[in-house]
Amino acid sequence: MNMQATSKYIWTVLLATLLAAPVYAGGWDKEKGLDTVTLKGELICVGCSLKKLSGANSQCKLFGGHDVGLKLADGTFWNFVNNATGHDVIRAHGAVIGKTAIVTGWIYPNAHMIEIESIKVKGVTPDEIAKAAWEEDQKVARQLTERKVGEPPVPMGKDHKH
Repeated sequence: MNMQATSKYIWTVLLATLLAAPVYAGGWDKEKGLDTVTLKGELICVGCSLKKLSGANSQCKLFGGHDVGLKLADGTFWNFVNNATGHDVIRAHGAVIGKTAIVTGWIYPNAHMIEIESIKVKGVTPDEIAKAAWEEDQKVARQLTERKVGEPPVPMGKDHKH
């Protein structure tokens, strides 16, 4: 490779790396506290919302129930990373659906996900969220243990209207 071609190659790689970096915000930063964002929106059941808006074949009564996400004012949906911080919010649908929330965390825009660092839900305490999530986990555990191999789980109770 000649000197001009090598130089052009180096600049191309550098430019591609710089342009791709924003796509991975939160993904490469080992000190995540440096790139948190704060989002405000309405807590929704993502599956029910997609079904209502676009006819998605979501089956929230099956496979573990409703998964809570955040709908921003512009209509964009963000899902939560299901980890020690996000799990209770995801599972506490009965306590949080329709509530306004302020979420601080790390975004993964290529997946439309946010890893929650902190969340404040209007009108709902963290203890109420934790209790609602625990109760939902117990229901899901019972439902899934009754599942037969090769068959979908038996639907849980009435389908919620979200």
